[in-house]
Amino acid sequence: MSTGRGDQSRNDATAMAREHFDKLVDEVGKMQSELSAMGAKVSKLASESLSHARAGAAEGVHEAEEAVRRNPLAALAIAVGLGLLLGAFMRR
Repeated sequence: MSTGRGDQSRNDATAMAREHFDKLVDEVGKMQSELSAMGAKVSKLASESLSHARAGAAEGVHEAEEAVRRNPLAALAIAVGLGLLLGAFMRR
């Protein structure tokens, strides 16, 4: 035989557990939304950084090309010197 008091306690515990579960579900949903927003921000920042890096690299290449055009013999001497150094390091 069940007592009314036992059933009520069980119902109260079930209701309390359900309430806690619902709160957890809400919190997880909020966290998912926040993480999604953070991911979008990180993606945007990474994209902007990559664009800046590409622009900087392109500018550096352009400046190097201009330096070679202004001083072709110096550029050739530097390239030969670097080649010799690299060859010396590769042999070891």
